[in-house]
Order: sequence, then C-alpha cells, then structure tokens
Amino acid sequence: MSGKRLERAERTRAALVAAGRRLFCERPAEAVTIDDIVQAADVAKGSFYNHFADREALVRAVAAEIRAGVERAVGRANAGVEDPARRMARAICVYLRYAIDDPERAGALVRIHSGHTSMETPLNKGLVGDVADGLARGRFMVATTETGVLYVLGVCQIALVRLAQEPTLTLAVSLAQQMCALLLRGLGVPGAETEAIAAQSADEIVRQGAFAERPPPGRGT
Repeated sequence: MSGKRLERAERTRAALVAAGRRLFCERPAEAVTIDDIVQAADVAKGSFYNHFADREALVRAVAAEIRAGVERAVGRANAGVEDPARRMARAICVYLRYAIDDPERAGALVRIHSGHTSMETPLNKGLVGDVADGLARGRFMVATTETGVLYVLGVCQIALVRLAQEPTLTLAVSLAQQMCALLLRGLGVPGAETEAIAAQSADEIVRQGAFAERPPPGRGT
C-alpha cells in the first residue's frame, strides 16, 4: 500500500473510531447500527468492513483506545509509588479525573463492557499485578487475586457511571475520596489509613489533575 493510500486508510479508521466513540457515549452499543456509524463518520459502508469485521470489532477498538489512554495516565500517576494500596487509590482517581477532562470518552467507556473483566486482557495487567502484590505483602485481605480485580473494576465502573451523569469537579473530588476509602477498606486496608490515602489521592489527582491524559489536538471529541 502506497504512503497516500495508507494515510487515507488511517484517516478512515480514525473517523470510524471517533464516530463510534461519539455514538457509544450517547446510547448503548447494541442500539448503534453500522449504518449509524458510517453516516456519523461520513464514509462509505464498504469502508467500514475494510477495517472492522463487525460492530463488536469497532466496540473493542473504541474500548481499547480509551482504556489505553487512561492506563498511560495511571502509569504516570503511579510512577515511583510502591505501596499497592496507594497505587490502587491513585488509579481510581485517574479514571474519575478522566471523566471530567474527557466526558465523551468516559461516557463511551461506561457503556462498553468489552472483555474488561478478563484477567488475561493486557489492559488489566497493571491492576492484576497491583492486587497480587497487595496480597503478597499482606496489604490486601481478599480471597483471590481475581476477586480483588473484579471488586476494583466494579467500584471504578459504578463511580464512572455516577460521574458521567454529573461531570463536575466538586462531585468528582467528593466521590473519589469516598469511593477510594470504601475500596481500600473492602480490600482489607485499616480504616484510618484508608481515609488519609483517599484524601491525598483525590486532592492531587482529581482536584489538581496532575496526571490527566489529554486528547491529541483535533482528535479529542
């Protein structure tokens, strides 16, 4: 494929992903048709099948793009942080700040459940590692790594759902403090310590937005 054709194909794929992201933010993925997607992307229907086998393939691509961006921000927020309890709280706070900075992507994420609970998916690698590390160090007291991973994913998802309904910084900070404290207590971290970790994480990451993932210019919403 020539350079120009490759560039055109990349633009078409990006347009389809952006259209899917907008539509999935507005309504459940199963309510979005391929005709809706190509119309929103302003491309021919045949072009869709040059890039995606079906709607579910596009859903997976949208989910992967969004979660990859958030995970990059999580990596920055947790660089040099060794305590798995702090890493967990800071990761949740990154997700909640993301809902403020990029409500379209956050809205799409809360509607998409594309294999995100799998222990094997690469995007859960950091979470699986942190839960396993917390268990090994005695910081967490859940039965298994998988139980802890599912618990964290559930708390994060429901917090994102709530924040997507009312994406304000005031609610995000309050929700981050309360949900992180609840999360850490559920994982077995002592109560008094959970409040301090949650408050610090919410202030630094959600209120200040120190590690937020910013969409590329012209490629955001």
